[in-house]
Amino acid sequence: MGQGANVFFNTVSVIFIVLTLLVLIVVISVAGGTMEAPFLAPEDTQPPPTIAQPPTLTPSPVPGAALTPTAAVTAEGSQ
Repeated sequence: MGQGANVFFNTVSVIFIVLTLLVLIVVISVAGGTMEAPFLAPEDTQPPPTIAQPPTLTPSPVPGAALTPTAAVTAEGSQ
């Protein structure tokens, strides 16, 4: 390979190293909270109502002996 090919590959390598460092700086800044997420950030979503509201003391039925369905016992008639 000639000198021109070496310069080309070295230039491409330097460009990718600079881009890698730039991405690392942005990721660390966003994760650390010192920078706002860039233009491709997802929109903030509202939490579901079950998470947004604290639990209440409203009594609710709990499955147990009182709520267990029982079959009525009937005597079989002879026909």
